[in-house]
Amino acid sequence: MRLSNFLFPPNFRYVVYASLIMIALMLIDTIGLSVDRLGIIPHSQHHLIGIVTAPFVHDSWSHLGGNLIGLLICGYLASRLPNFKTASLGIILLTGLFVWLFAAGGNHIGASGVVMGYYGYLAGVALFQRNLLSVLSLLALALATYYANINFIGTLFDFSDNVSSESHIFGFVSGVLVSFILRSNSSKSRLSKLNKGK
Repeated sequence: MRLSNFLFPPNFRYVVYASLIMIALMLIDTIGLSVDRLGIIPHSQHHLIGIVTAPFVHDSWSHLGGNLIGLLICGYLASRLPNFKTASLGIILLTGLFVWLFAAGGNHIGASGVVMGYYGYLAGVALFQRNLLSVLSLLALALATYYANINFIGTLFDFSDNVSSESHIFGFVSGVLVSFILRSNSSKSRLSKLNKGK
């Protein structure tokens, strides 16, 4: 493996692209074109699109900045693991669907559900697959968040009025669920590589 690919996993570019879309939407909102309609309003058929678009929309620059830090840390570590693109799509869709179905009223926006989804995915891969990379990734996440003074456990169970706690919890659950569903694919992939090496 080349050093550049080790330091900057090719899949991490998708996290960067998503971050740029979030910044672009925040700029659009700043000039007066509201993008709030892209959020999730539970049980509203007019806001089904929010299942996919809500993670890209934020209500302030501070909201976006806080989520981008978590997204870049968790996204970087998750992008090093197998099935990253499939896992990302699964986390976005499941989190959005769970919020649309079960969350309390209000407009649910922001990438924090996806951030917690990556956190759950990293924890789930370490739990279900127990390979060295997944365990090291989870340890790196714990260290990075500790030194960046980010409390992911506190965020997961933050029930403040202006916080979509449902997005956080459903995101984490979705990440763990996706890691469980994809565990057999990862095992088959490793077995195939071993057989080719014989």
